[in-house]
Amino acid sequence: MSDKNNSLYAGKASEKYLNVLKAVSETSLGCVYIADLKTRKLEFISENPLLFSGLSAAEVEKMGYNFFRKYTKKADLDILKKVSTNGLKFFDCLSPEEKKVHTITYDFHLKYANSVDVLVNHKITPIELFDDGEISKIVCVVSYSLNRSAGNIRIVSNTSETYWKYNLFTGKWTEESKVALKLREIEIIRLYLQGLKIEEIAEQLFVSPSTIKFHRSKLFERIGVKNIIEAISYVITNNLI
Repeated sequence: MSDKNNSLYAGKASEKYLNVLKAVSETSLGCVYIADLKTRKLEFISENPLLFSGLSAAEVEKMGYNFFRKYTKKADLDILKKVSTNGLKFFDCLSPEEKKVHTITYDFHLKYANSVDVLVNHKITPIELFDDGEISKIVCVVSYSLNRSAGNIRIVSNTSETYWKYNLFTGKWTEESKVALKLREIEIIRLYLQGLKIEEIAEQLFVSPSTIKFHRSKLFERIGVKNIIEAISYVITNNLI
Protein backbone atom coordinates (compact mmCIF):
# COMPACT_ATOMS: atom_id res chain seq x y z
CA MET A 1 0.00 0.00 0.00
CA SER A 2 1.39 3.42 -0.98
CA ASP A 3 2.14 6.18 1.53
CA LYS A 4 -0.78 8.14 0.08
CA ASN A 5 -3.19 5.25 0.59
CA ASN A 6 -1.81 4.69 4.07
CA SER A 7 -2.47 8.32 4.92
CA LEU A 8 -6.02 8.17 3.54
CA TYR A 9 -6.72 4.97 5.50
CA ALA A 10 -5.39 6.47 8.73
CA GLY A 11 -7.47 9.60 8.18
CA LYS A 12 -10.66 7.61 7.68
CA ALA A 13 -9.92 5.47 10.76
CA SER A 14 -9.32 8.57 12.87
CA GLU A 15 -12.53 10.18 11.63
CA LYS A 16 -14.42 6.99 12.46
CA TYR A 17 -13.35 6.82 16.10
CA LEU A 18 -13.85 10.56 16.51
CA ASN A 19 -17.46 10.15 15.41
CA VAL A 20 -17.89 7.29 17.87
CA LEU A 21 -16.47 9.38 20.73
CA LYS A 22 -18.74 12.29 19.84
CA ALA A 23 -21.78 10.04 19.95
CA VAL A 24 -20.76 8.51 23.28
CA SER A 25 -19.93 11.86 24.88
CA GLU A 26 -23.32 13.29 23.96
CA THR A 27 -25.03 10.64 26.09
CA SER A 28 -22.57 10.78 29.01
CA LEU A 29 -22.29 12.97 32.09
CA GLY A 30 -18.53 12.89 31.75
CA CYS A 31 -16.22 14.20 29.09
CA VAL A 32 -13.83 12.66 26.56
CA TYR A 33 -10.71 13.99 24.88
CA ILE A 34 -7.95 12.67 22.63
CA ALA A 35 -4.35 13.76 23.07
CA ASP A 36 -1.44 13.41 20.67
CA LEU A 37 1.60 12.64 22.84
CA LYS A 38 4.06 13.75 20.19
CA THR A 39 2.57 17.14 19.31
CA ARG A 40 1.16 17.69 22.83
CA LYS A 41 -2.13 18.78 21.27
CA LEU A 42 -5.70 17.91 22.22
CA GLU A 43 -7.45 16.80 19.04
CA PHE A 44 -10.97 16.30 20.30
CA ILE A 45 -12.79 17.40 23.43
CA SER A 46 -16.44 16.74 24.12
CA GLU A 47 -18.32 19.75 25.48
CA ASN A 48 -18.59 19.85 29.28
CA PRO A 49 -17.32 23.14 30.78
CA LEU A 50 -17.99 21.95 34.34
CA LEU A 51 -15.15 19.43 34.01
CA PHE A 52 -12.73 21.94 32.48
CA SER A 53 -12.73 24.89 34.89
CA GLY A 54 -15.71 26.47 33.14
CA LEU A 55 -13.97 26.74 29.77
CA SER A 56 -15.51 25.64 26.49
CA ALA A 57 -14.10 22.72 24.51
CA ALA A 58 -12.73 25.14 21.90
CA GLU A 59 -10.90 27.17 24.55
CA VAL A 60 -9.34 24.06 26.11
CA GLU A 61 -8.38 22.64 22.71
CA LYS A 62 -6.65 25.89 21.80
CA MET A 63 -4.63 25.82 25.04
CA GLY A 64 -3.67 22.15 24.68
CA TYR A 65 -1.50 20.83 27.51
CA ASN A 66 -1.10 24.38 28.79
CA PHE A 67 -4.64 24.11 30.13
CA PHE A 68 -3.50 21.60 32.74
CA ARG A 69 -0.43 23.65 33.64
CA LYS A 70 -2.58 26.72 34.23
CA TYR A 71 -5.71 25.29 35.86
CA THR A 72 -4.43 22.34 37.90
CA LYS A 73 -4.11 23.10 41.60
CA LYS A 74 -0.44 23.83 42.30
CA ALA A 75 -0.18 21.10 44.94
CA ASP A 76 -1.40 18.51 42.39
CA LEU A 77 0.94 19.37 39.52
CA ASP A 78 3.37 16.69 40.73
CA ILE A 79 0.63 14.09 40.27
CA LEU A 80 0.34 14.98 36.57
CA LYS A 81 4.13 14.87 36.28
CA LYS A 82 4.26 11.38 37.79
CA VAL A 83 1.50 10.20 35.44
CA SER A 84 3.25 11.55 32.34
CA THR A 85 6.61 10.04 33.35
CA ASN A 86 6.33 7.00 35.62
CA GLY A 87 2.78 6.24 34.51
CA LEU A 88 3.44 6.14 30.79
CA LYS A 89 6.83 4.43 31.34
CA PHE A 90 4.90 1.55 32.88
CA PHE A 91 3.37 0.93 29.46
CA ASP A 92 6.84 0.35 28.01
CA CYS A 93 6.81 -3.03 29.77
CA LEU A 94 3.66 -4.09 27.90
CA SER A 95 3.22 -5.55 24.44
CA PRO A 96 1.40 -3.46 21.80
CA GLU A 97 -1.75 -5.55 22.32
CA GLU A 98 -1.59 -5.17 26.11
CA LYS A 99 -1.14 -1.41 25.96
CA LYS A 100 -4.57 -0.89 24.43
CA VAL A 101 -6.36 -2.86 27.16
CA HIS A 102 -4.71 -1.13 30.12
CA THR A 103 -5.89 2.14 31.64
CA ILE A 104 -4.16 4.54 34.00
CA THR A 105 -6.54 6.31 36.37
CA TYR A 106 -5.77 9.22 38.71
CA ASP A 107 -7.37 12.16 40.53
CA PHE A 108 -6.39 15.83 40.76
CA HIS A 109 -7.96 19.22 41.52
CA LEU A 110 -8.89 21.78 38.87
CA LYS A 111 -9.09 25.44 39.84
CA TYR A 112 -12.29 27.39 39.24
CA ALA A 113 -12.63 31.17 39.24
CA ASN A 114 -14.68 32.39 42.22
CA SER A 115 -15.39 28.83 43.35
CA VAL A 116 -13.85 25.89 45.18
CA ASP A 117 -11.42 23.53 43.48
CA VAL A 118 -13.02 20.46 41.94
CA LEU A 119 -11.55 16.95 42.24
CA VAL A 120 -11.72 15.22 38.86
CA ASN A 121 -10.77 11.76 37.68
CA HIS A 122 -8.94 11.00 34.44
CA LYS A 123 -8.81 7.55 32.87
CA ILE A 124 -6.25 7.30 30.07
CA THR A 125 -6.05 4.45 27.55
CA PRO A 126 -3.69 4.22 24.53
CA ILE A 127 -5.56 4.06 21.20
CA GLU A 128 -2.79 4.50 18.61
CA LEU A 129 0.81 3.30 18.54
CA PHE A 130 3.82 4.04 16.35
CA ASP A 131 5.38 1.16 14.41
CA ASP A 132 7.94 0.69 17.20
CA GLY A 133 5.15 0.23 19.76
CA GLU A 134 5.51 3.67 21.36
CA ILE A 135 2.22 5.29 22.30
CA SER A 136 1.10 7.89 19.75
CA LYS A 137 -2.37 8.90 20.95
CA ILE A 138 -4.45 8.35 24.05
CA VAL A 139 -8.13 8.74 24.84
CA CYS A 140 -9.09 10.14 28.23
CA VAL A 141 -12.43 9.85 29.99
CA VAL A 142 -12.97 12.67 32.48
CA SER A 143 -15.44 12.54 35.35
CA TYR A 144 -15.95 13.83 38.87
CA SER A 145 -13.79 11.86 41.28
CA LEU A 146 -15.49 9.70 43.89
CA ASN A 147 -12.39 9.80 46.09
CA ARG A 148 -11.69 12.27 48.89
CA SER A 149 -8.18 13.29 47.90
CA ALA A 150 -5.93 13.67 44.88
CA GLY A 151 -3.52 11.02 43.62
CA ASN A 152 -4.85 7.44 43.57
CA ILE A 153 -2.71 6.54 40.55
CA ARG A 154 -3.50 3.04 39.34
CA ILE A 155 -3.18 0.97 36.19
CA VAL A 156 -6.03 -1.46 35.62
CA SER A 157 -7.24 -3.84 32.94
CA ASN A 158 -10.35 -5.93 32.40
CA THR A 159 -8.08 -8.73 31.20
CA SER A 160 -6.18 -9.07 34.47
CA GLU A 161 -7.09 -10.16 37.99
CA THR A 162 -4.54 -7.73 39.43
CA TYR A 163 -3.89 -4.00 39.21
CA TRP A 164 -0.87 -1.79 39.82
CA LYS A 165 -0.88 0.98 42.43
CA TYR A 166 1.63 3.85 42.44
CA ASN A 167 3.00 5.26 45.69
CA LEU A 168 3.65 8.99 45.34
CA PHE A 169 6.05 8.98 48.30
CA THR A 170 8.27 6.01 47.36
CA GLY A 171 7.87 6.35 43.59
CA LYS A 172 7.26 2.61 43.29
CA TRP A 173 4.53 0.43 41.78
CA THR A 174 3.01 -2.43 43.73
CA GLU A 175 0.88 -5.19 42.26
CA GLU A 176 -2.34 -5.98 44.12
CA SER A 177 -5.08 -8.52 43.55
CA LYS A 178 -8.53 -7.36 42.61
CA VAL A 179 -11.28 -8.26 45.03
CA ALA A 180 -13.78 -10.66 43.49
CA LEU A 181 -17.24 -9.37 44.33
CA LYS A 182 -19.89 -11.82 45.42
CA LEU A 183 -23.14 -11.92 43.46
CA ARG A 184 -25.12 -10.23 46.24
CA GLU A 185 -22.53 -7.46 46.49
CA ILE A 186 -22.72 -6.85 42.74
CA GLU A 187 -26.52 -6.65 42.95
CA ILE A 188 -26.35 -4.15 45.81
CA ILE A 189 -23.78 -1.92 44.09
CA ARG A 190 -25.79 -1.93 40.84
CA LEU A 191 -28.94 -0.87 42.67
CA TYR A 192 -27.05 1.86 44.53
CA LEU A 193 -25.86 3.12 41.14
CA GLN A 194 -29.52 3.34 40.12
CA GLY A 195 -30.09 5.69 43.06
CA LEU A 196 -32.04 3.30 45.29
CA LYS A 197 -31.98 3.57 49.07
CA ILE A 198 -31.39 0.66 51.44
CA GLU A 199 -35.12 0.00 51.93
CA GLU A 200 -35.71 0.04 48.18
CA ILE A 201 -32.75 -2.26 47.54
CA ALA A 202 -34.05 -4.68 50.17
CA GLU A 203 -37.45 -4.68 48.47
CA GLN A 204 -35.90 -5.35 45.07
CA LEU A 205 -33.85 -8.28 46.40
CA PHE A 206 -36.64 -9.66 48.63
CA VAL A 207 -34.59 -9.41 51.83
CA SER A 208 -34.65 -7.20 54.92
CA PRO A 209 -32.83 -3.83 55.15
CA SER A 210 -30.64 -5.32 57.89
CA THR A 211 -29.48 -8.01 55.45
CA ILE A 212 -28.45 -5.31 52.96
CA LYS A 213 -26.57 -3.48 55.71
CA PHE A 214 -24.81 -6.73 56.65
CA HIS A 215 -23.60 -7.40 53.09
CA ARG A 216 -22.64 -3.75 52.69
CA SER A 217 -20.54 -3.70 55.89
CA LYS A 218 -18.78 -6.92 54.86
CA LEU A 219 -17.96 -5.39 51.49
CA PHE A 220 -16.60 -2.24 53.15
CA GLU A 221 -14.39 -4.40 55.35
CA ARG A 222 -13.04 -6.50 52.46
CA ILE A 223 -12.09 -3.58 50.20
CA GLY A 224 -11.03 -1.20 52.98
CA VAL A 225 -13.51 1.64 52.60
CA LYS A 226 -15.74 3.53 55.02
CA ASN A 227 -18.89 4.34 53.05
CA ILE A 228 -20.86 3.49 49.94
CA ILE A 229 -19.39 6.36 47.91
CA GLU A 230 -15.87 5.04 48.50
CA ALA A 231 -17.08 1.51 47.73
CA ILE A 232 -18.57 2.60 44.40
CA SER A 233 -15.36 4.46 43.56
CA TYR A 234 -13.29 1.35 44.31
CA VAL A 235 -15.56 -0.89 42.24
CA ILE A 236 -15.60 1.44 39.24
CA THR A 237 -11.88 2.24 39.35
CA ASN A 238 -10.98 -1.43 39.42
CA ASN A 239 -13.56 -2.44 36.78
CA LEU A 240 -15.24 -4.94 39.13
CA ILE A 241 -18.68 -4.66 37.57
